[in-house]
Amino acid sequence: MLDIANKAGVSTATVDRVLNKRGGVSKRKVELVHKALNELRAPEEVVSETVSPITVGLLVDSGTSFIEELLELVERRYGDDPNVRFKCFTSHTKDFEPSVFSEQMIAWARKYDGIIIAVREHPAITRAIEEISENGTPVICLTTDQESPKHLGYVGMDQIAAGLCAAQLLGKLSGDRSGEIFLATSAHYRCQEGRETGFRRLLRKEYPNLTISEIINSNDDAETVYKLFKARLNEGAKPLGVYNVAGGNTGIAKAIRELGLPIAFIGHELNENSRRLLENGQMDFVITHDMETELKRCIKLIRRQKDFPDGNQPEYELLPPVLKTRFNI
Repeated sequence: MLDIANKAGVSTATVDRVLNKRGGVSKRKVELVHKALNELRAPEEVVSETVSPITVGLLVDSGTSFIEELLELVERRYGDDPNVRFKCFTSHTKDFEPSVFSEQMIAWARKYDGIIIAVREHPAITRAIEEISENGTPVICLTTDQESPKHLGYVGMDQIAAGLCAAQLLGKLSGDRSGEIFLATSAHYRCQEGRETGFRRLLRKEYPNLTISEIINSNDDAETVYKLFKARLNEGAKPLGVYNVAGGNTGIAKAIRELGLPIAFIGHELNENSRRLLENGQMDFVITHDMETELKRCIKLIRRQKDFPDGNQPEYELLPPVLKTRFNI
């Protein structure tokens, strides 16, 4: 977006509005953005004509909103791309079956050039990664990493930095007040562990007036986290803020709205639900990441492994968190 903005002579906010068709931009600026986009795309398109086609298995274990957002991106970006063919398998957090997921990974690795996974840590997943990697098929972790050293790489946000950002924001918003901060988590995802680590680290160091109260295992489900959160509120809890490292933002927003108290709310993933919550003032900040860039880098690693199978070392590409408010979505 920055490249397009510089070439077109407009702001990145204008580029964002044009690309996402949100209106409010003059016809002249729309033309400049599209012209810059086409000129910047030209070299990439020339290169894409010369690369060998690859097939990719994408397997995702997450909440509904994340799955829908990722699948929509795959279809929009690669649906008509003859050089990248995706096959997708998804499992909702609450329905996750480790043996089913791992066996699907192994089966697809026999057919495809590479496997991209976004899944919680589990011994069955570790076993599948090691078996697939030893047979020569690269496994790339997207958004959330794995313990196994056998996978080819991780591409995603710096999760600890994301947690640090959330702690800084809630610490400043709380001021000199002392009180609780609710921390909502889900299943055993390494990305959530990283966010929690950064969050706890900074609160403990710089904001001792704030204590953490956990809401565990929301299953990335809005109704589940709503019931858990509402039960705590009904018991008399009055948190100064909420940090949701998992899914189900709409459930937390609903509970806060029904309580009617000013509670700062920070969550993750900019999608249709969180965008609406930001617009309505029901969320204060959303910490997100550039999923399209991450997916593109995953494909680059798989293609490199296919073209140069010997001597590739694991790569970890950490991207900085992106902070969204109601004013820059």
